[in-house]
Amino acid sequence: MGGQLKKLFPKREKKQKEILETESISDMKASHKFWYGVVYANDSAKAEIEKEKPDFPAGAIIVREKNASETAAVPDTVIAMVKREKGFSAETNDWEFVVLSGTDLKMQKRETKGDCAACHNRAAATDWVFRDYLKAGFSEGSR
Repeated sequence: MGGQLKKLFPKREKKQKEILETESISDMKASHKFWYGVVYANDSAKAEIEKEKPDFPAGAIIVREKNASETAAVPDTVIAMVKREKGFSAETNDWEFVVLSGTDLKMQKRETKGDCAACHNRAAATDWVFRDYLKAGFSEGSR
């Protein structure tokens, strides 16, 4: 289904959580203000992700680790987006969101509506995929 996952860029990057219109930095828990992460994508996702108007095919997979620090050996959480066949979920443009524990990769939740969808619908212009991590660009050495 779309090939093996590959890193999109070689190093972990610090990212400030986007502030939703209903919250401010002072309202956020300290653990949610910043995190480090590594983003992976299979070939199906990588082929679309840099396009101005991506249209991810069924089988595209994007995975992001959420790490407590740049040197963390084990992620706190692993989040995956899986593009399903047309008609799977009109509410999410056929994306399924999966949240896994970083320590044992046990599924914590799987959804097509809820917190993930509520946030990602703000990226509808790029097929529900935030692309802020692309500022580092793709690197052939990151595979």
